[in-house]
Parts: sequence; structure tokens; C-alpha cells
Amino acid sequence: MTIQRDTAVADPIVTTNPTPPPERGARRRASGAVARAFFRKPVTIVFLTLLVAMVLLAFVGPFFAGNPVASVHPVLVPPGTEFLLGTDPLGRDYLARVIHGGQTSLLVGFSVALLCMTLGLVFGGLAGFYGGFADALLVKVAEFFQILPGIVLALAAAALLGSNIGIIIAILAITMWPGVARIVRAEAMRISQLGYVESQRAAGFRGLRILWSDVLPNAMPPVLVATTMSVGRAILVESGLAYLGIGDANRPSWGALLNSAQEHMTSGWWLALFPGLCIFIVVLAVNMLGDSLNDALNPSIGKVK
Repeated sequence: MTIQRDTAVADPIVTTNPTPPPERGARRRASGAVARAFFRKPVTIVFLTLLVAMVLLAFVGPFFAGNPVASVHPVLVPPGTEFLLGTDPLGRDYLARVIHGGQTSLLVGFSVALLCMTLGLVFGGLAGFYGGFADALLVKVAEFFQILPGIVLALAAAALLGSNIGIIIAILAITMWPGVARIVRAEAMRISQLGYVESQRAAGFRGLRILWSDVLPNAMPPVLVATTMSVGRAILVESGLAYLGIGDANRPSWGALLNSAQEHMTSGWWLALFPGLCIFIVVLAVNMLGDSLNDALNPSIGKVK
């Protein structure tokens, strides 16, 4: 009796196009959760409303405000129904000057923060991801710019090149970007040791592609928080420089208004009150929004276990 065996072996199922892991979907869901946690806070709604109102007042208000340089009104008129914020010692409408001054202060603050974030991502990302000689070199470069005194550098640049808003933005960005770069470097060093980065290296992906697509996007949460803090810091530093007389004379800022108000503190108290109040509101709103963003990105911070 002969026993026949079926020697046919089923071909294995080969998947030619495996479904990629849902990295983008997971990132999208995580971003949505962060946005909901951020906008759910009452603090976010209050201070975001204040910040948006100040931005609209500074950039849309000039189309409705009066001429900030026309000296056609009585001098040192207190705030009232005719002049909401009074007039200055030259008879100019102070409301128009405060509104126009906000353009310079906010432009400097947001421009410096954007430049700091860009430089920090480039230098900090390269240093933390590649390490070695690149890390040592970029750290030394960052330390060099970090020790530069901003006020002294601004004085020298104003004496050599003149004081305009572009030079002020460049000086503040040069002296402030190392703080953001250090955060990016630390995050890039941490993320570059994770498993999915190692697997992409083993798969043959180039370093710059991994850095751009995976390392930097996952390092953004603390970078965004540091960037929001840079806005308020840049506004304060620019106001201090303008208070010392280092500013663009053709585009007065809130700090420049404070500088001109110091000679009339007794006869024109409103000259220092309103620019100082605007600086206080903007810096407080930006810092509170940065703190709220930090809580949304790190929900475990501050919880009692």
C-alpha cells in the first residue's frame, strides 16, 4: 500500500506595499489635543484676546487715528473726551503716537523671536543631531554671541551704522538666539537616540532628512515656548534701548515715548502711563500665553500624584 503525500506547499503571502505606520495621523491627533487643551484654558482666552486687540490697534489703528507728527493741538492737554490720551508737549495727539509706536515695538518683538527660532533650529539642531566636532564648534559660536552685551553692541552699531529698526532687530536677534539654540540642541540630542531615529538610520535615510522630518518637529514644543518668551524679552530690551535714545527717530516706539516723557513727569503724567501700560499688557499677555502653551504641551507638569 502506497501512501501519497501532497508535496505542494502554499506560497507565502508577500505584501509588496505594507501600510506605513500612522505617524502623521498620530501627530495630527496630538496637535489637536494640544490645541484643545490650550484654548480650553480661560487664561488663554483672556490674554489671547488682549494680545490680538493690541496687535490690531497697532497695525489697523493708524488708518483711523490722527496724524502723529502734526502739532496743531494745545500742548499738554490731559486725557478727556476731545483727546482720549491727551496731547504731548508739542501739541500732538498722543493717542496717534501711542498707536504708531506700537507698530515698532511689536514688529521688533515678533521679528526678533522669529529670527531667534530660525537660528536656534538651524544651529541647535545640527549641533545636537550630529555631535562631535560640529557640536563643539556650534556651541562655541553660540557662547560667543551669548556673551556679547546687547546694549554695548547697539551703541557701537548706532554710532557706526545709524540707528534704524533693521539694525536693532539684527542686534537683538544676534544676542538672543543662543538661548533658543541650547534648548533645540538638548532636544535634538535626546531625540536622536530614540529607536525610530536609529531605525531610519539603519534603513539608509540621510541625516538631514531625518533631522528635518523627525527630529526638529518633535523638538518644537519647548522651542515654541521659548520663542513666545523671546517676544516679551525683545520688546522690553528694545524699549530700554529706545529709552536710552538708541532707536529709529523716524519710527518712535513705546520706549521712545517713555524717553521723551521723563522730562514732563509732573506736568504730563499720562505721557509715561500709557506707553508703559501698553508694554506691560503685551509682555504680560505673551508670557502668560507661553506659560499656558507649556502647560498644554506638558500636561503632567504641576499635577500632584
